[in-house]
Amino acid sequence: MQISYAQNFEDVILWRALKHVAKGFYIDIGAQDPLIDSVSLAFYAQGWRGLHVEPSPVYASALRKARPDERVIEAAVGTAGNQIEYFDIPGTGLGTTVAETAAVHSGAGRQVSKRLVACRTLASILDEFADREIHWMKIDVEGGEADVLTSWSPSQKRPWIVVVESTKPNSPEQTHQTWDATVTALGYEFCYFDGLNRFYLSEHHPELKAAFSSGPNVFDAFALSGTASAWFGRKLSGDLAESEAQCSNLLAELHIAQSDLYARGRSLAENDRSLQDLREQVAGLKSYRDVCTRAMDSLAVESHARLSILSTS
Repeated sequence: MQISYAQNFEDVILWRALKHVAKGFYIDIGAQDPLIDSVSLAFYAQGWRGLHVEPSPVYASALRKARPDERVIEAAVGTAGNQIEYFDIPGTGLGTTVAETAAVHSGAGRQVSKRLVACRTLASILDEFADREIHWMKIDVEGGEADVLTSWSPSQKRPWIVVVESTKPNSPEQTHQTWDATVTALGYEFCYFDGLNRFYLSEHHPELKAAFSSGPNVFDAFALSGTASAWFGRKLSGDLAESEAQCSNLLAELHIAQSDLYARGRSLAENDRSLQDLREQVAGLKSYRDVCTRAMDSLAVESHARLSILSTS
């Protein structure tokens, strides 16, 4: 059974089309994390190997560590020349070379830092593999897809399948109108839209077209890894709700116990020793309640922060 690690089942669709290929090759432009939302990991587990292109030094380092037998190019891709401004948003997959996109994230309260990073054209990368087949190439660069695709020419290299993120970051609004003609002019036919990405098939491989006739389904015989950001975010949300409910129940029990102790204290007012013991128990319960309250507040802050990060990746 195939395990899906990708954010939107991209690996399921690609595997359906390419599972007959033994130890194939891929290029992932904007690879980000080697595990979370990885399109390549399912193929890597089947013996495939490939190239990752990632401008974030944090993610590039993580990719090198997790995939020591694969190549990682730490650079952006586009037409800017040898260097380009990169807007990093730590802890997320939202890093971008598009200033307008970075401004939107900054306005939403996200931390944005700017740095110069190396820049390569897609043509220069593809031509390094002129002597081998590239079975799939994914482009996910948070709004910079048009610039990446423009930098494809004059290379004559044509991966079998090209997957391009085709909506605005964190939005279902489609953006392919600005670059679709660039892809089709290179000899590709649009064959599938999954709500997030557009899949294009090379004119040299029409035999694969049937693989894109439907979305992921039971006949693909795949299982979820549990590491995709959408699934993990829902799990964190559920864990947070459960923890908050447990803390609330505990506080309610403490309030009941406190009321009971006060009632017992009034009935034993004539016994100073017993009353003092009860007061000490009440004080102890109050302290424990305060500890629980602080723990619940800390858990909520931490969990909501983690949900905010995962929901934007």
